[in-house]
Amino acid sequence: MTETPPEQAPKRRRGRPRQDIGAAALNQDRPFVSSLARGMSILRAFQAEDRVLGTQALADRTGLHKTTVSRLVGTLTQLGYLRYMPEYGKYAVSNQVLTLGYAVMGRFGFGEMVRNRMEDIAQQGECVVALSVRDRLDMMFVELIRQPTANSLSLNVGSRIPMAESAPGRAFLFAADDAEREKLMEELADLHGNDWENTKKVELQSALDRMRRQGHSDSFGEWQDEHNAIGIPLHDPFTGDIYTLSVGGNAHNLSPERLRREYLPKLFSAAQEIGSLGGGSF
Repeated sequence: MTETPPEQAPKRRRGRPRQDIGAAALNQDRPFVSSLARGMSILRAFQAEDRVLGTQALADRTGLHKTTVSRLVGTLTQLGYLRYMPEYGKYAVSNQVLTLGYAVMGRFGFGEMVRNRMEDIAQQGECVVALSVRDRLDMMFVELIRQPTANSLSLNVGSRIPMAESAPGRAFLFAADDAEREKLMEELADLHGNDWENTKKVELQSALDRMRRQGHSDSFGEWQDEHNAIGIPLHDPFTGDIYTLSVGGNAHNLSPERLRREYLPKLFSAAQEIGSLGGGSF
């Protein structure tokens, strides 16, 4: 028998057999990568109103040691997600971060369809139409369309609003599964302290009960005085991730009755159309 020359023999792979990456991603027992989590916390520390942040401000917001922050911002700068601004001696979020969001919003034409429907809703009057996602215990606007005369409360894309008191936050909590909702309620209790048991928990539970009956969330002067809003949850047709679509504005222009009569049908219509992208309804 002719032996295979050593240089032609198949090489053995060293190390452990490769696991299926999909199964591995769903394995809750896999090690938690703290360095990755810290890096993400740096990016999350930037808010819509921040032009630049220094290492001390980032350390204060993240709870990380300043030396750790310095290492992380160095890596994030090399990767292109942060940009060092020498004239300030601080860091700004780079436009490379946008590539992560657009990869999601571009899927199946999701972002384009949502924006078109939001523009259609906003044409009805003095209102702000917002698409939001959860950011810890806040809701962040990832798309915002408003009429020039609408009371915008200085809100822009990237602005965050509280979960418990706002229509987007209540819509998200209603749509979340039981385990996630229970965890968030515990975190909200820690955040609000004594106010949670005395007022906020009761108000939030009442709002969730109303949504169960009427099919949409609301917040009438509970987040901000003279600000009314309603909202509904949307689901990403591919991943099932929860978004919220909401309409709000000055209470003098947008009474609860007007919001429900004129804007709610368009919110429901938008949800149905977006649901069709994935071949199903929500």
